[in-house]
Amino acid sequence: MAHAQTTEVCLSFHRSLLFPMGASQVVESVRFSFMTEQDVRKHSFLKVTSPILHDNVGNPFPGGLYDLKLGPKDDKQACNSCGQLKLACPGHCGHIELVFPIYHPLLFNLLFNFLQRACFFCHHFMAKPEDVERAVSQLKLIIKGDIVSAKQLESNTPTKSKSSDESCESVVTTDSSEECEDSDVEDQRWTSLQFAEVTAVLKNFMRLSSKSCSRCKGINPKLEKPMFGWVRMRAMKDSDVGANVIRGLKLKKSTSSVENPDGFDDSGIDALSEVEDGDKETREKSTEVAAEFEEHNSKRDLLPSEVRNILKHLWQNEHEFCSFIGDLWQSGSEKIDYSMFFLESVLVPPTKFRPPTTGGDSVMEHPQTVGLNKVIESNNILGNACTNKLDQSKVIFRWRNLQESVNVLFDSKTATVQSQRDSSGICQLLEKKEGLFRQKMMGKRVNHACRSVISPDPYIAVNDIGIPPCFALKLTYPERVTPWNVEKLREAIINGPDIHPGATHYSDKSSTMKLPSTEKARRAIARKLLSSRGATTELGKTCDINFEGKTVHRHMRDGDIVLVNRQPTLHKPSLMAHKVRVLKGEKTLRLHYANCSTYNADFDGDEMNVHFPQDEISRAEAYNIVNANNQYARPSNGEPLRALIQDHIVSSVLLTKRDTFLDKDHFNQLLFSSGVTDMVLSTFSGRSGKKVMVSASDAELLTVTPAILKPVPLWTGKQVITAVLNQITKGHPPFTVEKATKLPVDFFKCRSREVKPNSGDLTKKKEIDESWKQNLNEDKLHIRKNEFVCGVIDKAQFADYGLVHTVHELYGSNAAGNLLSVFSRLFTVFLQTHGFTCGVDDLIILKDMDEERTKQLQECENVGERVLRKTFGIDVDVQIDPQDMRSRIERILYEDGESALASLDRSIVNYLNQCSSKGVMNDLLSDGLLKTPGRNCISLMTISGAKGSKVNFQQISSHLGQQDLEGKRVPRMVSGKTLPCFHPWDWSPRAGGFISDRFLSGLRPQEYYFHCMAGREGLVDTAVKTSRSGYLQRCLMKNLESLKVNYDCTVRDADGSIIQFQYGEDGVDVHRSSFIEKFKELTINQDMVLQKCSEDMLSGASSYISDLPISLKKGAEKFVEAMPMNERIASKFVRQEELLKLVKSKFFASLAQPGEPVGVLAAQSVGEPSTQMTLNTFHLAGRGEMNVTLGIPRLQEILMTAAANIKTPIMTCPLLKGKTKEDANDITDRLRKITVADIIKSMELSVVPYTVYENEVCSIHKLKINLYKPEHYPKHTDITEEDWEETMRAVFLRKLEDAIETHMKMLHRIRGIHNDVTGPIAGNETDNDDSVSGKQNEDDGDDDGEGTEVDDLGSDAQKQKKQETDEMDYEENSEDETNEPSSISGVEDPEMDSENEDTEVSKEDTPEPQEESMEPQKEVKGVKNVKEQSKKKRRKFVRAKSDRHIFVKGEGEKFEVHFKFATDDPHILLAQIAQQTAQKVYIQNSGKIERCTVANCGDPQVIYHGDNPKERREISNDEKKASPALHASGVDFPALWEFQDKLDVRYLYSNSIHDMLNIFGVEAARETIIREINHVFKSYGISVSIRHLNLIADYMTFSGGYRPMSRMGGIAESTSPFCRMTFETATKFIVQAATYGEKDTLETPSARICLGLPALSGTGCFDLMQRVEL
Repeated sequence: MAHAQTTEVCLSFHRSLLFPMGASQVVESVRFSFMTEQDVRKHSFLKVTSPILHDNVGNPFPGGLYDLKLGPKDDKQACNSCGQLKLACPGHCGHIELVFPIYHPLLFNLLFNFLQRACFFCHHFMAKPEDVERAVSQLKLIIKGDIVSAKQLESNTPTKSKSSDESCESVVTTDSSEECEDSDVEDQRWTSLQFAEVTAVLKNFMRLSSKSCSRCKGINPKLEKPMFGWVRMRAMKDSDVGANVIRGLKLKKSTSSVENPDGFDDSGIDALSEVEDGDKETREKSTEVAAEFEEHNSKRDLLPSEVRNILKHLWQNEHEFCSFIGDLWQSGSEKIDYSMFFLESVLVPPTKFRPPTTGGDSVMEHPQTVGLNKVIESNNILGNACTNKLDQSKVIFRWRNLQESVNVLFDSKTATVQSQRDSSGICQLLEKKEGLFRQKMMGKRVNHACRSVISPDPYIAVNDIGIPPCFALKLTYPERVTPWNVEKLREAIINGPDIHPGATHYSDKSSTMKLPSTEKARRAIARKLLSSRGATTELGKTCDINFEGKTVHRHMRDGDIVLVNRQPTLHKPSLMAHKVRVLKGEKTLRLHYANCSTYNADFDGDEMNVHFPQDEISRAEAYNIVNANNQYARPSNGEPLRALIQDHIVSSVLLTKRDTFLDKDHFNQLLFSSGVTDMVLSTFSGRSGKKVMVSASDAELLTVTPAILKPVPLWTGKQVITAVLNQITKGHPPFTVEKATKLPVDFFKCRSREVKPNSGDLTKKKEIDESWKQNLNEDKLHIRKNEFVCGVIDKAQFADYGLVHTVHELYGSNAAGNLLSVFSRLFTVFLQTHGFTCGVDDLIILKDMDEERTKQLQECENVGERVLRKTFGIDVDVQIDPQDMRSRIERILYEDGESALASLDRSIVNYLNQCSSKGVMNDLLSDGLLKTPGRNCISLMTISGAKGSKVNFQQISSHLGQQDLEGKRVPRMVSGKTLPCFHPWDWSPRAGGFISDRFLSGLRPQEYYFHCMAGREGLVDTAVKTSRSGYLQRCLMKNLESLKVNYDCTVRDADGSIIQFQYGEDGVDVHRSSFIEKFKELTINQDMVLQKCSEDMLSGASSYISDLPISLKKGAEKFVEAMPMNERIASKFVRQEELLKLVKSKFFASLAQPGEPVGVLAAQSVGEPSTQMTLNTFHLAGRGEMNVTLGIPRLQEILMTAAANIKTPIMTCPLLKGKTKEDANDITDRLRKITVADIIKSMELSVVPYTVYENEVCSIHKLKINLYKPEHYPKHTDITEEDWEETMRAVFLRKLEDAIETHMKMLHRIRGIHNDVTGPIAGNETDNDDSVSGKQNEDDGDDDGEGTEVDDLGSDAQKQKKQETDEMDYEENSEDETNEPSSISGVEDPEMDSENEDTEVSKEDTPEPQEESMEPQKEVKGVKNVKEQSKKKRRKFVRAKSDRHIFVKGEGEKFEVHFKFATDDPHILLAQIAQQTAQKVYIQNSGKIERCTVANCGDPQVIYHGDNPKERREISNDEKKASPALHASGVDFPALWEFQDKLDVRYLYSNSIHDMLNIFGVEAARETIIREINHVFKSYGISVSIRHLNLIADYMTFSGGYRPMSRMGGIAESTSPFCRMTFETATKFIVQAATYGEKDTLETPSARICLGLPALSGTGCFDLMQRVEL
């Protein structure tokens, strides 16, 4: 964008610790504007005139684009401007001086809009003067910050012009009087609300249109754009020309425009337009009037020179309004006038920025060089045409060519030739992922990094990473020489670059040198580190050696800190800091198992990145903030993220179960192998290059007394854990934890039966079993004061509120990390001695259970026939032929279509689920295995949570079950078969995808094929959802990136706008929120809690948050009241105040810290879990009768598009207390849409092929319809025969006639008999043509998702294209869209903009076509309204010329109509057309409600809190399920308000956020956003903290509306131009910023990253200052 605009960079001089090298200049702000003609010439070193690039010998041609004044092209050439070689030359600009001025391509749309609203006669805006003054006053008020007054000025628009003038004058006068107070406006921080309001005022004003000027009453000629960048006046009507002549207004053609395009004298202006003052001479010149009429009867070009004169006078006459263009904030900077719309010269970038590409012998010029060359050629041709004085039309033609050349240079998509469209203009260099902003300025390349495959290592610490020596020798750290490290650095220099630990470079104040290869030379350098004057290493003493400036680039070594990252980086823990362990002999990165869930990594070939920080500040942050141990909690919900997995879980269960005993040697071996003795030290110590850490500690290991003393001392496995915990918590109070395990209470019960196998007394066996049930107690872990009392360590102890989580909460992240590291080594060593093998005998089922399983699966095979018999009402005893059954199925499918197929499928699936999950199937894993659970390895793995689940065991040993494809059974082909080997319409479970085979005994080919189909769907789903969820997260990140907690505890945006007064409404950090409501855990560990949260924390609490939240306080009080007195005394909490003190200390310790980037955390916490969702757009809700959009499509509706018309709108409302289900059915019947098809019993069609009617030979089609009797209608409706008869005659017949006519036209066109272009079909053709032209202008989308081009893919091509189009709805629309005129239009034409906005909404949110109704959709007045409306329809019925019916009769339950067709008319399926029409005509219709069903208050979409909504009482599930509720699809609140006597409308709820906003206000919309996002995640079993959802909802609604997180919403309102540019459509936003003269103060992270500055969040939101004593 070098010659499109310039930026003014404001510098300030100060030092900061963020810049350790001592930065003297820091960019504070950037202002955007367009370059003036003087700016271009000031930057230019050469006037480029020649299109020739090289002379005959290959040297740069003087005056060409490779002239050496622009910089050298080759490495050995010197620059003619600065004399430097290519590497040192910064490059110099040139310019092309244009013969005639042309339009600026980036501002052409705005210019065209000004022309449409400017009067060509009086040079004012055509709008009313009071409208102009009102807009100016509004802008001034908004800039001052008085938005309320500006909105009042808009809403209080006076009706009379006089009063409006007075009001506007008063406002203007007030503004002018207060100008003296506006001196501080420039330093004021502008908010997004101000920016949004200012742009809205400008857009609204530029949308005002008028046929004639409100001042001089002149009528302008209509303007058009024959091509982008050229304006033409249309021919005017004679009446308009006459009106102008009568008023004395004359519009002349300027013949001097071409001859003297730069003339600004009055004669040139008068030649364009002049106001006649009514002189007699002029009026008498009738010949001139005739010429005026003749001239305006044809089109003519409006040249740039003429337009410039128009704008010049418009700027003079409307200076107050036009001054906002170029300086929107009225900051007083140098204003740019109308000249910014024109180009008189084009800036040429230096040669080094457009180098040619060389490939072999061929040289390909840079696209910019090609574009500039084309501009020079067109400019020279135009100059020659003027010199040779060619015809004016030829000159104008060459002028247009010059304009087009410059257009293509700026934006290649404006080209008319396809070859030029494929090239890259300046706009294309900025746009999309590969553009300047996203790839160059935002995406930084890195040094000091490595990447390799990862492999597991259970022996290193969980926050360590094993680095192979090849990386350790290459990665270096610049360590400054001090008296304390000089010895180590001297050794490193002597070792050199090839011996680890060594060094590669040495630098001092003067130079940096690579260490020599000889040891002798390196020793000489090592001696330089200390001078001969001596040194001291005592603290507090000054040193005589000058160490400043001496730096040694040493090798990476043990203990260094590195950043480790695995892509995709979806959330904060995807990038963590690990300590380095250099492991000799390794070739890959070594990672501990505990990090797998954090990085979502496995070891099947995954690669990871390692970054080596290069200064002390970043190392300090890595050690203390980014350290892997500190990332223990998941940011989305605060649950533990780091845990041991798989084999370690198995080993922990085997070690800690009750009958595990260890002798002294084994006990000590396990204890010392765990490395727990080193945990008391503050740092790790070990030998370099060794995997196992060697204890170097002199501290004693606290042992425990053996559980068995005689005959041999034996320790239990639990005592090993006790010893470990004693060592980990040494120096601190012990802790207590209780947590249920995943193992059931009877897991080890089977072993008790084997204790005495010879016992014959059954009663005794029962007693033994009962005693084991009472005394096992292994189903709950209990550790008291570090003593492992009972239970086992399984997966639950590494989950939330388990053993490790409690240690993390009480003792900190390092203690939890140490515990995981110790457990890892301990369980690994124990498993080496114990062994664990899963074999086939673990999978075999007992013989009698296997027979029962087989019998039960055989019963499932008959489910299909049972369902069909029930559907058709056939008794089980009745024999029926299979062929007869198939014909019945085909008949019902023909009548009801897909709905019947789906209903049958649902019934079969429900029966199969019941049949395959009852009886023996439930007990196979616990009681059916040949080996008992205590000894069974597969059972131990699945139940303990180590690996696998009950489903895996079922598939191996029992059966695979039903295979689902997109939530349905296996689909059928057209023939009715699911596979060719099955019969048509075979409804057996096996044919529908139910697999009764198991992996243990193998699958049959058909089952194997079905299983592969289901597996393929999972792979495709994963591939598709990655791009969608990725773009969703990017939208969230760019919108929320600036939100952070401030020092006043508020959450603010970068412009200072308050989003929340307290983060999450209570100020608590999500990472620390886990135990804040766990009062029991806090009380039993109160000593450690109080030690961690001291009195100082309570006294020094924030002045903004001084008390507990009400809900937390009430919860603590209830907990104390529920405690028995003996427990109160034991826990020292006799009074509530004592517990409240403990809770208060925990609360203040859990508050979010100032600077916390909560916006980024919220975006990641919603975006990262979305990758776990499947892409099933519709899930069956309730009984499968209503569809609800879920998953990523629903999140996109809520967050990205803020759709006004969602795909599946619903309403829910509970009934009043005391109302029954019968009352609910009454309401549903009254709200139900009843179509004509619902009351039709049968339909018969007979044809009389040849007959004579009214002297014409024709055919008669007789349609006879039999209707149900009224008693068959829904129970609670009052539809009568009169209602349906009037509907049939008035509405149904009219629609049927229209449908027949449309169908006949289509058939005529297909047969080529009658080429009719009128009617609805012609309209469709027009739409198709428009869509084709739209596709031709379509821009490629944002490349966040990759689309594949469908070419010759056969029958799958259409489906794949549809899928791609659906995918593009959310990803590919991110950059330039079809509805945008051009990517070049930075400031859009407001008229186009409004159309674009409508198109944007219709593209995403267009509802289904509203079907015809006999009843208006405004009010619901019952059947009476139906009758009135049907009569109204009947009165409006008018017979059309094309109608064919000749006989209509309606009597009783019969309706008959005859249609006449000509003998040459094509044959139509009249019965099918009548069926389709009957489904579209309603007898009863309740507004927008499509259907309504009875639900209960247990439905997650129903809100119910009892009789008093204000109390928000929690209702039990049983009570909720007993309370009936309504569940309606479609949103129409008035329809339900009609039933206030039965419905509790206080709980009326809809998932349509826009409807909730419009009816109930912004607070209701905010709550709806939270509920809907939460509902989506809960449907997939995903938990997201309510604090993140609160923040997102507050951000979307804080301006009082509901704005999307897209470039049309929050991004468009951002006050940071860099933030807008780096998201999407960079050209549009950069032109907007330059047009308005915007200033970026670099507050947002995007802006600071673009300029290489640290973000102002976290440790970047403050500076450290050192106290200096003078």
